[in-house]
Amino acid sequence: MTCIVMSGMVGVMQAGGGVRAAVNALSRRIRNSHSAMLFTELAGIVIFFEDYVTAAVVGTTMRPISDSYRVSKEKLSYLVDSTAAPVAAIAGVSSWVAYMVGQIGKQYGELGIQGSAYNTYLRSIPFVFYNLIALLLVTLVVLSRRDFGPMLAAERRARSTGKVLRDGAMPLTSAAGDPDLEPAENAPDRVVNFVLPVVFLVVFIVGMLLVTGGFPKAGLSEAMANSDSSLALIYGSYAAAVMTLALFRLQRAASLSRLFRGFLKGGQAVFVGSMILIYAWGISASIKSVGTAAYLVSVTKDFLAPGWIPLLTFLTGMVISFCTGTSYGTMGILMPIVVPLLAKVSAAAGIDVTTYMLPTVGAVFAGAVFGDHCSPISDTTIMSSMFCGADHIDHVKTQLPYALLAGAGAAAGYLCIAFGLNHWLSLAVGAALVAAAFLAISGRVDDYAPAGGQAKD
Repeated sequence: MTCIVMSGMVGVMQAGGGVRAAVNALSRRIRNSHSAMLFTELAGIVIFFEDYVTAAVVGTTMRPISDSYRVSKEKLSYLVDSTAAPVAAIAGVSSWVAYMVGQIGKQYGELGIQGSAYNTYLRSIPFVFYNLIALLLVTLVVLSRRDFGPMLAAERRARSTGKVLRDGAMPLTSAAGDPDLEPAENAPDRVVNFVLPVVFLVVFIVGMLLVTGGFPKAGLSEAMANSDSSLALIYGSYAAAVMTLALFRLQRAASLSRLFRGFLKGGQAVFVGSMILIYAWGISASIKSVGTAAYLVSVTKDFLAPGWIPLLTFLTGMVISFCTGTSYGTMGILMPIVVPLLAKVSAAAGIDVTTYMLPTVGAVFAGAVFGDHCSPISDTTIMSSMFCGADHIDHVKTQLPYALLAGAGAAAGYLCIAFGLNHWLSLAVGAALVAAAFLAISGRVDDYAPAGGQAKD
């Protein structure tokens, strides 16, 4: 329902002329496809507190802009998806933190390990190699103007023909070109009519995250960590939608009936994608209930040794999260197994349990985010396709090679940990291998600028 309400709000913005004003204004600052992609990445990083919000706000905001600069839907959804879960999980203050800290704290309590669970989470962030390398890779992709695999073909198609979707694609958003979403000719051309609704949305959601987390009695970080993200998204999206309707009606930007039609059409645009999301949750729950993930863990746990636990934990987490499409479920499965196992194996080897605790916790989070990032049944992956207007299967096929490349780099980093290298050097090795491989297999994609813009070769 939250997805439908957010998309409905965007429909109101379209009908009232707010989106048209933003496109016109940004067109004067975004000169070509390269700057459009860079702006998208930066927006995704700035909205760090909730991956769903990143997909919704950045996807809907940049969709019409990227279309005008011939950025393929596949590329837009990759940029949005890569700055959603990978950022939220390592942001330090986000809706993810409560669950992640809770998983650590539960194991600390059962094992009698002294220390702050939240502090352990913060200190584990440099060991969440997949997230860090995935963000490095998406930055390299944007700055180098290069791509590889199916993404390269999609980008060259979009630049040369203007087809941001392939022929025969079935985008999850279907409202493009609907007359009910076209603003009236006399609608005010004010950028504030685009900025204010987005500010409403972000402020209301952040405010509700804090309120549901116990602010002001609880501190800012504690409140954000203990927040109810689902409730915050529901209340925040409804409040922002009402405020957006009032904003445009008070300016007489459009009739009330036209604004309501815009809301309904906007919500209708993501209805099919929302149904797919619901069915994906059902599939994930079914897979977990038959014990798929538990079996995958059981066949790997006997091979673990202290130094190799982070690597094998990450690889196991990749498989579980990709098959189930859930990062939270993967964390909930792995953390109660690998932390006690690490304690047992470390004690047997005469090694302090804290030696490999941070790499192991980081590996759990990294493996969990891998599937959240690229699994076809991951909610964030589906929402990225939905709000960017991409064909979901095309998004998965073009993004997966990038996710696998980042995953290989993360695995290389954990392998270095197993051989005794410190974490910064291990991360540097993984990142360097990914960068070198990307530059070796990628091809150049020319920029595109509409008439009056400046394209660079």
